[in-house]
Amino acid sequence: VVPIVLVGANVNGKPNYMAVGFVNGVNIKPAIVYVSLNKKHHTPKGIIENSTFSINVPSADYVIETDYCGLVSGKSVDKSNIFTTFYGELETAPMIEEFPITCECRYTGQKVEFAMDTVYFGEVVQVYVNEEMLGKNRTIDILRANPVYYSGIENRYRSLGEDLGAGWSIGRQYTPQQDT
Repeated sequence: VVPIVLVGANVNGKPNYMAVGFVNGVNIKPAIVYVSLNKKHHTPKGIIENSTFSINVPSADYVIETDYCGLVSGKSVDKSNIFTTFYGELETAPMIEEFPITCECRYTGQKVEFAMDTVYFGEVVQVYVNEEMLGKNRTIDILRANPVYYSGIENRYRSLGEDLGAGWSIGRQYTPQQDT
């Protein structure tokens, strides 16, 4: 199960968005993320062209549009009008106004080539959060964001479920088994 995001990049001067499941953080300070994209996709051209990209976290309300952005290529379909695009301080990383969380990234110039995909690394310059997603102490309440996840085993999109406990904390309840 992986989170699904839309990676945004300006390609030939137009915003383009593609659905991506291979995305994650790799460093905290500075905040570095990666996106892994198939070499045949349209979006890498924009990342290289502008040295910027965005990571847009859709809510479950936009699962149809998100999947559509993964089904069609920006080479043949203009996806710039599906969402309301805005730009931040980098000025060339298109972000989606309707999504609860977006990250504006500067391409570090680092990439790792594999047979089919290329992994691009970006420094998160700014994170934009819809005010309605903030809970206690003005922290992000991920349940309010209602992000989309993809289960490859089932070929299904899912949203978040049950709260299982606090991260980096619940494990303190573990009691090792004694040998008998």
